[in-house]
Amino acid sequence: MKKVCRLSLPIVIALLLMLGACGKKKGVVSVAGYEIDSVVVDTTASLVKAAGAPTCQLSLHLHFLKDAKAQGLNDTLLREGILLPDYFSLNKEKLTVKALVDSFVGRYVEEYIREYAPLYRADQEHASAYNVEYRVHSRFQESASGVLTHIADVYSYGGGIHGIRQTLALNIDTDKGAIIRLADLFAEGSEQELKDKIVEQMAKGQKAKSLAGLQEKGIFADGEVYASENFILGKDDITFIYGEDEIAPHDVGEIRVKLDKDDIKKLMK
Repeated sequence: MKKVCRLSLPIVIALLLMLGACGKKKGVVSVAGYEIDSVVVDTTASLVKAAGAPTCQLSLHLHFLKDAKAQGLNDTLLREGILLPDYFSLNKEKLTVKALVDSFVGRYVEEYIREYAPLYRADQEHASAYNVEYRVHSRFQESASGVLTHIADVYSYGGGIHGIRQTLALNIDTDKGAIIRLADLFAEGSEQELKDKIVEQMAKGQKAKSLAGLQEKGIFADGEVYASENFILGKDDITFIYGEDEIAPHDVGEIRVKLDKDDIKKLMK
């Protein structure tokens, strides 16, 4: 049996953060009048000190609003499922983006070593099963007047046949400095008609005739249709995003449904 690295866990994490810090870059750009900055961390941690050992690969390229007044909004964006596991949900302390990212990296690697090392020591013949990869690349775009959309492309792999890819979108009301939710856009009581519109448009995209036709393809197979809170609010339309494995078999991939605002204006506030 190969020996597990004898470096203490705090030292391992400190070294990883130093490596990550070496990869951190700054490139200030402007979107919709907002200055955008970024934090970049690329780190690989070996589970044991041996050639060919399993690894944990982290690649985080996160854009954030540079204005000091937007610190609370940045904090909210990073706590909305972009970084998983969500280590921060029980801690409401506002952190800078750098501090939050460094904390996430340290805890992610610590958890990887703690949970995977005992399993690998007992099963070294299947080393690849203990590889972990997590990538998050985010960006901002001006989707509509007064709306700044934060989009994160996320890939996670924790063993198994394949990883999971997700596109996570959050829309910001630039006047209010707040996240826009579906409840802010649609009138109370419009839920069922909105679902019907989504099914109708999705069926067209999937070459199906109805919800039953979608279900034959494994889409909404459990019968629970919903309007996703993961959406991009455009000038003339709303695009609902359903990630891999969310409502359909993996080989179907991500599903997007675009509804023209003119077609749903009676449902909106």
